[in-house]
Amino acid sequence: MDAAGAGGDMMGSRKRKSAMQYCGDTAKMAVQVFPSNKRKKPAVSVCTLLLPHDMMLEVLLRLPVKSILRFRPVCRSWAALFSSKDFCSLHMMTSKVLPPAPKLLVVSPTSRSDSSAVYSYSLSGHRDDFLFTFDSAFHDSVEVVTPSPCYGLTLLFDAAVPAYYVCNAATRAITRLPPYRYPGRSYTAGLGFDDQTREFKVVRLINGYNHEKEAVMCDVYTPGADCWRPAAREVPFGLLQFAISAVDHAVLNRIPPVFANGFLHWLICPSFVIRRPRAAIILFSVAEETFGSI
Repeated sequence: MDAAGAGGDMMGSRKRKSAMQYCGDTAKMAVQVFPSNKRKKPAVSVCTLLLPHDMMLEVLLRLPVKSILRFRPVCRSWAALFSSKDFCSLHMMTSKVLPPAPKLLVVSPTSRSDSSAVYSYSLSGHRDDFLFTFDSAFHDSVEVVTPSPCYGLTLLFDAAVPAYYVCNAATRAITRLPPYRYPGRSYTAGLGFDDQTREFKVVRLINGYNHEKEAVMCDVYTPGADCWRPAAREVPFGLLQFAISAVDHAVLNRIPPVFANGFLHWLICPSFVIRRPRAAIILFSVAEETFGSI
């Protein structure tokens, strides 16, 4: 055997060893992420009988989101797997495809007076895709609070009810949030994502009255809850005037907060503060539910 052939065999052997090591690590990760339940025997699909679990997991992790949504009714084991938070996290880490261009939601009135249509508008194209009809929503009463989606979710607000809605453009699902506290007061809301719990949170800042103990109140809604709850931390006393300015600025100029790097950002307007503010932005940590400033 010549030197070139020996070198090729060595390189091939290294590649095979690397692939075997990768498959072994993937199998270990799959066992850790999806442990078996010995007490209750899960429903076994036909695919798992034909292919090993780790190989099937590798295939499923490389499916696009649309295919995963279509394959959920295949069997109960796949439905439970695709619905688990661990699979979603592992799918995001495994995916090597660049995310598509962001899409914006547009609400348009229909021929009926009590409904509105929701469209998905792509920045790279010129065509609007119809998503669904928003019933019980009067003309010009529904607005998109977060023009840019947050992890695929968009916050809508119906001023006629009034009520907030969380919309998923991929699944075309919409969830109406429960009635909130302190109606009839100035407030602003934003949508954020908690990386620790892998859940979204809707956060509202409300300006109170002068005679109330809390000049600015903060309510938080999490998925599955039947009501809003107070945030874990109140607005610090040193940031009360800035928070009041941020709420007034967001309401009067229709500027919603922006979610980035785990924080909701409210812009402070200097004209709404007696003294020159030492900060320009109010921060709210979605995970820790604490306030800060920039």
